[in-house]
Amino acid sequence: MDYEPRIVKLEVTVDTLKEELTLLRGKVDERFNEMHAEQLQLRRDFEKLIYWVAGLTVTNLVAIIGLVLKAAGVF
Repeated sequence: MDYEPRIVKLEVTVDTLKEELTLLRGKVDERFNEMHAEQLQLRRDFEKLIYWVAGLTVTNLVAIIGLVLKAAGVF
């Protein structure tokens, strides 16, 4: 029995699968880079939100303290 055609066919199949695997790895790497960029942007946005909330909290505390001192007659 001649196995040569089957071996050649298997080699071609293996080569095709290797090429497809390389393409898939490239797509996965590309998507990973996109997700990493999105994650960095979300982190920046979250930090901005934290700073805004902290700033508003400090502003509210100063306003409340001022109103309390004014009500107490300090000002």
